[in-house]
Amino acid sequence: MEYNFDKVINRKEGNCRKWSNHVLKEKFGLGEDAIPMDLADIDFECSPAIKEAIAKRAAVGDYSYTFVGDDFYDAVIDWNKRRFNVDIEKEWIKLTFGTVSTLHYIVQAYTKEGEGVLINTPAYDPFAEAVENNSRQLYCSPLKLVDNRYYLDFEDMEEQMKSNNIKVFIFCSPQNPSGRIWTKDELYRVSELCLKYNVLLVCDEIHRDIVFDRSKFTSLWNAHPEIHENSIVCVSPNKGFNLGGLKTSYVVIRNEEVRETLLTRLKSNSITSPNVFAVPAIVAAYNESEEWLDQMTVYVAGNFEIVYDFFEKNMPKAKVMKSESSFLAWIDVREIFVNEEEMRDFFIKANLTMVVGSYFVRDGEGFVRINIGCPRATLNEALNRIKNTYEDLFC
Repeated sequence: MEYNFDKVINRKEGNCRKWSNHVLKEKFGLGEDAIPMDLADIDFECSPAIKEAIAKRAAVGDYSYTFVGDDFYDAVIDWNKRRFNVDIEKEWIKLTFGTVSTLHYIVQAYTKEGEGVLINTPAYDPFAEAVENNSRQLYCSPLKLVDNRYYLDFEDMEEQMKSNNIKVFIFCSPQNPSGRIWTKDELYRVSELCLKYNVLLVCDEIHRDIVFDRSKFTSLWNAHPEIHENSIVCVSPNKGFNLGGLKTSYVVIRNEEVRETLLTRLKSNSITSPNVFAVPAIVAAYNESEEWLDQMTVYVAGNFEIVYDFFEKNMPKAKVMKSESSFLAWIDVREIFVNEEEMRDFFIKANLTMVVGSYFVRDGEGFVRINIGCPRATLNEALNRIKNTYEDLFC
């Protein structure tokens, strides 16, 4: 079946935060005709199977407390095996209420106040919030930027683990904001460091469903024969299938002692019944929407090619990092704008939203992230606004 990703849907009708007129005005000072390219969700209609599953569940007319049944576990186990060649068991899986909140629970469960948590930077800001909001000590290991591509600084990471009482390392694979896919060798070396210094490796794999060349992606547990005993893998269909509002994240933890520690923390925070539509949506995503995901991934890869070509021709001083996953373009604009205030003013004038590089904790200043997970008509209009604004201001 062919799916139509050129279809533009009115996301304002669904009280969507990204497209909310109120948010556009209050947060960005923009009007209703602004194009939002900040929040990391996609502007495509969900797969027909997901829509049908939610409609079928809604028709039951009962929205009371629910539980996680075997259909969820079977779908998750099969998806991880079929898509990523990862063998997991039912007991290792725990449905949670979003990866961000889960990171807070993880920090609470495995560290004490004042103990160290390591991240690579630039990084998704909630990684840092999960640490600092819980009075833990945040340590950052900057990624090395070489020829507009990020690399891990293993020497710095080892020094941080050795010197700063690091208890947990929150690691993003694929990386956000750059879309960088870490090689199997890189993942092996990360795992070796965590095992050597007894650091719990928390691997955020929520962007893994949208990978342009799936042969390049290795899930953490396939990178090292021992790391599954010293790690937590955070997974979510939210990015690939646009289910963020249903709170459908889950964790996979093989080590029983590690698993029970987190489950105890979740119980103390009364994390119990899932969203009534969450399980039907996940099951439909994993069991019936793979072809939709594959076609959407090809479409987004095409969007990246449009973006690469656009900036090369119209704003050659802007360097778009070659992405290997997801729908977020990470662009170095240090040769164009003096500072982030000037960058913000530019995008406001263009009537677009975006995320400034400083949002990503550290080492992102002078970059901008824009979301290109949208129909071509929306993308082309956004790029045309950028082009016109650039010509008005700099040409």
